[in-house]
Amino acid sequence: MNIFDKFLGNEVFFRKSELSMVETFVSFLFSKKIKKGECILKEGDVNNKIFYIQSGFFRVFKKDDGKEVNTWFVKEGDFIMSVNSFHKEIPSIETIEALEDGEVLSIRKELYYKLIRSNHKLALFAINELMINLCEYQTQCNFLRHMAAEDRYLYLVKSHSNILERISQKHLASFIGVEITYLNKIIKNLV
Repeated sequence: MNIFDKFLGNEVFFRKSELSMVETFVSFLFSKKIKKGECILKEGDVNNKIFYIQSGFFRVFKKDDGKEVNTWFVKEGDFIMSVNSFHKEIPSIETIEALEDGEVLSIRKELYYKLIRSNHKLALFAINELMINLCEYQTQCNFLRHMAAEDRYLYLVKSHSNILERISQKHLASFIGVEITYLNKIIKNLV
């Protein structure tokens, strides 16, 4: 999703007549083409940028006893960062890696804060995006704590089928916390 569509899509915070204001904000964003397998954030780095996925598909993962464990997936139209690292300015425990070629837009933390302090509508937009992400994180926490692997898979089928179309079974199995052979059994039993 184009960043302009994200800002102007529902006309809650910005109206189409305020396009010049959105253009000014977007002019502060840095655009970068990303190749499949490239990381926009690596574990151990301090996350000092907010990323917007203009195109492509990315995974968020952390290492657990040397094993990569997928914690989420992001696609075009999503904002992403390592929240603890960004807010507390500590090393990230997560890596964000491209699963497809894509393009990301980014803004440095200092500039982002300067802009939202100077523009009420931009601040409201940012709060709304934060709330959307917090709702998703809460759902994920409940999802990971309480659901059996079969129910996790069914949740993804019902709520995030677009993700299932774009990830490998290896990454899906890692996300729901099972081995690939068990994932295949889950899928086979549900068909």
